[in-house]
Amino acid sequence: MEILDLIFLSAIQGLTEFLPVSSSAHLIILGEYLSSEDQGIVFDVAVHVGTLLAAIIYFRSDVIEMLKGLTFRKKDQQGTRQLINLSIAVLPVLIVGFLARDFVDDYLRSAAIIAYSTIVFGIVLYISDRTALRSTSLNTISPYQSLVIGLSQCLALIPGTSRSGITISAALFLGIDRESAAKFSFLLAIPTIGAIACSELINLNFEGIASQGWNLLISALISFLVAYLTIDLFLKLISKIGFTPFVIYRIFLGLGLLVFWI
Repeated sequence: MEILDLIFLSAIQGLTEFLPVSSSAHLIILGEYLSSEDQGIVFDVAVHVGTLLAAIIYFRSDVIEMLKGLTFRKKDQQGTRQLINLSIAVLPVLIVGFLARDFVDDYLRSAAIIAYSTIVFGIVLYISDRTALRSTSLNTISPYQSLVIGLSQCLALIPGTSRSGITISAALFLGIDRESAAKFSFLLAIPTIGAIACSELINLNFEGIASQGWNLLISALISFLVAYLTIDLFLKLISKIGFTPFVIYRIFLGLGLLVFWI
């Protein structure tokens, strides 16, 4: 892969991983447009590590509280509660992802599916944002709500759905306010992306890392920086702009794919 393509795709991964617009859809489409060859598992590992570190460092205070919550002491009760909720939420996608991975790779990574899922789940996001009661905050999310959000994340296995988009939509439908819905989705990204990175590492040919070391470093660094800035800007603006701009973008993207790609 050419260095400029590598930089561009790494930035796209960092930008779209946390925005409700589907990072996988953008990488599949742009990867095919920029180069006929697949980006490769080394690239996938690098950008996932970059976005994972961005989430961990940005939410370091929450991560520390959850680590303290492992002691199950009363003073760390909120950290324990949040840790339990995220553990419940991540389980469904780990199970379904393991069972359905080959099916997704063989049958769902097509431009048509990306186009339709981009539009459909964009409309779902719009409806959830317009009908939400927004009476629940991050600190009062229940295990049941966490499970529903986790089950919804399984739909993100369909390219074009958007992991953050579908989990935010589910959270909004459950009455969780915008900021809390987005933050819970981003915190949920930590174990989810971590699991993805670990599964990719298992299949990684470590003999080839030395020859692609610089590519690995550049990809991870760029995706980290862009993801960190994206999280910060998104959380600061979401209460003001809502999700409608992302819905409009998704609909135009999906329609563009249907007209010019399929």
